[in-house]
Amino acid sequence: MSKLSPGEFESLNQLRKVSGTGGFKYLAITTAHANLNGYAVVVNTDAKFSKFWIDGVDRLAKLGLTASIVVKAGSYLPVPEGSVITDITMAEGDCIIYNL
Repeated sequence: MSKLSPGEFESLNQLRKVSGTGGFKYLAITTAHANLNGYAVVVNTDAKFSKFWIDGVDRLAKLGLTASIVVKAGSYLPVPEGSVITDITMAEGDCIIYNL
């Protein structure tokens, strides 16, 4: 078997991420979820976030997820490459976080 090129290696890493090889965790409404290690969230039922931290920093307002914003079921919320979702709390709804 030949050695992978840098581009092929990166593509394989991205494919592993998309396929969820780090597993997932169900996040229920109103529970504070801390010490997470996720790269994306999929919203199961319409949700309102009261906390959304990336790399240990509050990013709720920066992402436009103010208290009045309803994120629709089925929405896919990824974070930038190299970042990690660390804390989430929802005032409404539930979601699944995909782990690195």
